Amino acid sequence: MTSNRERTARFLNLFRRTAKVLIVINADPDAISSAMAVKRLLWRRAGEVVIAYFNKITRPDNLAMIEYTEPGMVHLDDIKKQDFDTFVVVDSQPDHHERFSQFKFDAIIDHHPLSCDDAEYADIRPGYGACATMMTEYLKSRKIKPSAKLAAALMLGIKTDTSDFTRQ
Repeated sequence: MTSNRERTARFLNLFRRTAKVLIVINADPDAISSAMAVKRLLWRRAGEVVIAYFNKITRPDNLAMIEYTEPGMVHLDDIKKQDFDTFVVVDSQPDHHERFSQFKFDAIIDHHPLSCDDAEYADIRPGYGACATMMTEYLKSRKIKPSAKLAAALMLGIKTDTSDFTRQ
């Protein structure tokens, strides 16, 4: 069994200091908070990290989360794929939406049942209620204390995907 520390080390080994990383998400609280955690993990480890989403965000609670946590997301239509050399998807797998198909992902981190793990690094754990829980373990394994905004985002991601902690 792989420890959280080993898992995180393998993930981080994918990135060069000059890497230009694009994290692609189908934005919801779990995906947003997980992408924020990846961005924090890659701080000072990659040259640039951008979070891009493709769905329309309309729910007031999701908009409030984005306003409070300031994840720095951009719409996928506003970026140029060729400006990036490393691609990550969190809280989804490449076959979950057609917008993911334009990328060859280097890393996939997800808690949904396995449907596609075609990446150099894949951490798919369907026994987890939220991807944000997995990302909290990544941060903890590196002894990274999240900022108040990141901690709030992770908590909301976990709370949302576990239906107020009623699901595992």
